[in-house]
Amino acid sequence: MTNARITTVRRSALGLTAALAATLLAGQPVADACTRVLWVSPDNQVFVGRTQDWTEKAGHAFRLFPRGGQRVGAVAENPHRWTSRYGSVVLTAYDMGTHEGVNEKGLSAHALYLAEENSFPQRDPRQPGIGVMQWVQYYLDNYATVAEAVEAQRSWTFQIEPLVLPNGFPTLVHVSLSDRTGDSAVVEFIGGKARIHHDRRFTVMTNEPTYDKQIENLKQYRTFGGDKALPGDRTPSDRFVRAAYYASQLQTPASPAEGAAFMFSVIRNISVPFGAGDPNRPNIASTIFRTVIDHTGGRYFFESTYAPNVVWIDYSKLDFSKGSREQELKVEKRIFSLNGDVTKLLRPAKPLVFGMNKH
Repeated sequence: MTNARITTVRRSALGLTAALAATLLAGQPVADACTRVLWVSPDNQVFVGRTQDWTEKAGHAFRLFPRGGQRVGAVAENPHRWTSRYGSVVLTAYDMGTHEGVNEKGLSAHALYLAEENSFPQRDPRQPGIGVMQWVQYYLDNYATVAEAVEAQRSWTFQIEPLVLPNGFPTLVHVSLSDRTGDSAVVEFIGGKARIHHDRRFTVMTNEPTYDKQIENLKQYRTFGGDKALPGDRTPSDRFVRAAYYASQLQTPASPAEGAAFMFSVIRNISVPFGAGDPNRPNIASTIFRTVIDHTGGRYFFESTYAPNVVWIDYSKLDFSKGSREQELKVEKRIFSLNGDVTKLLRPAKPLVFGMNKH
């Protein structure tokens, strides 16, 4: 990367952060990364949307996990073990783990790529561990709110072990959390230690730079205290600014369905078109799907960029009873034959085997 390019990226990142900070100060909703955006409407309905920008389809499937599931950390030595307190409906990736989802109490979590400065602690087999493909699921299994999850993580005694995905990219990810009250947090591992940014004003997340830099960056743009015009590049920092701006302009929806449509209008605007991605940089890849979780109404929407259909799961009507079987709908594979409410198309499935490193 040339010095000029590095300077451009840094300036762009600074602009992002500034926008976010200004939005925060103004008390307006912002968003989170591939891109993820959390929006609390003026009448306190809560929606979270995300774009999945990636180099390929990853076999994403809706999966229902009932409460009471017995989990074993996906590590070779000294796995952490737990029992899920809450049921959840999630999107799995590569049939290896949970990519994003929401639990029956209304806590949602999304994993997004973060290449810059990202590093989990060196694995020490003397400590219990879980696989990185279980990170999102661990939140959904155990916590009902963002505040509860953040407080619990400060005293976690287990480690998270990353792995290399089937396409050859390492699992360099950070995670956003949101809940039905509109609370929000972003969790990143920098230098082997967790950095937790917890504030309901932290509503936007993209990829790099790290979240503290994003917050600073945003202030350079109009509407957020600066004098720069709204940026239009595909970079994570530019997407961050646009997401913050467009979410701040949304008005009260006439219905929950309109609220979901409002959120889709924001995340479609910050999607990366086909042909505009960089095959060597997963943080600048074409958008392959978009999701919206209606925290208030209990619906989970999915839209593939390969098809004109929008489908949803009404998770407020799902049975998460202990002892029931896991269920699955291969939504990405079947999207051309699906439309509208697909809740009843979930079918019993074999328990998911979470991915781990091969030793």
